[in-house]
Amino acid sequence: MEVTHVEQRACIKIIVLRGRNKMECHSEFVEALGNNALPYRTVARWVRKFHLGRASTSDEQRSGRIWHVPSSSSSGMKTDNRNNKDRSRNSQQTYHHVNFLSAVLSFFCTMKAKLPCVLP
Repeated sequence: MEVTHVEQRACIKIIVLRGRNKMECHSEFVEALGNNALPYRTVARWVRKFHLGRASTSDEQRSGRIWHVPSSSSSGMKTDNRNNKDRSRNSQQTYHHVNFLSAVLSFFCTMKAKLPCVLP
């Protein structure tokens, strides 16, 4: 049986109300759910939130860029995926260019130190 994240959070809330700490809470989850349990850091974060007075177990709404735009046409999604791939490729290229320029700069600094009369 699969237990959703929201259901696990509800269990965390109940365990916190019983006075247990984050380690005891996570141990119970691992015992009951095995590999499907939330990670320790996530359990610890939710235990802290409930100790601080949070009542809701649902996700809070976050602002930011919407990654999925509901659309009836599949061509819009293909364009979005292509844009994401281009963005990823551009960031990888930038990373490689920065590394290359760093290596070139390091080489010239080394050469200038060794041969001050050659390079101004």
